[in-house]
Amino acid sequence: MRSKKQTWMLPAAFLLLMLVAGFFLYPYLTSALRAGVSAVMVVLSVLAYLLAAIALPLGLFALLKFGYSVFARPYIRLRRIERIRQQRYLREAVNRGRFKVIVNPHRANSDQRPSPPAAEP
Repeated sequence: MRSKKQTWMLPAAFLLLMLVAGFFLYPYLTSALRAGVSAVMVVLSVLAYLLAAIALPLGLFALLKFGYSVFARPYIRLRRIERIRQQRYLREAVNRGRFKVIVNPHRANSDQRPSPPAAEP
């Protein structure tokens, strides 16, 4: 835990740094105010555009991450669990002998192919 002596040192250091920066930047601030508000407004608008160019993609990324974690991740997990469960059910059914083992995985059923029709005389 900080002592009372240390709690006021950090704000005092920031205040001192602000005063030093104000002292060194005073000529620039006064010249900007003398030149008019337009130069300051140009700087502020450029900073606003930079903030928008950085903050908007980060906000979009945060929204996409939230949407994935709430909607897509449970759906993908459910599909994976269902696939594992269906494989287990099929394996158990094959072991019980209710279904034929599919030899050719490209065909939908495992019945033998029908014989070709007899040639006409």
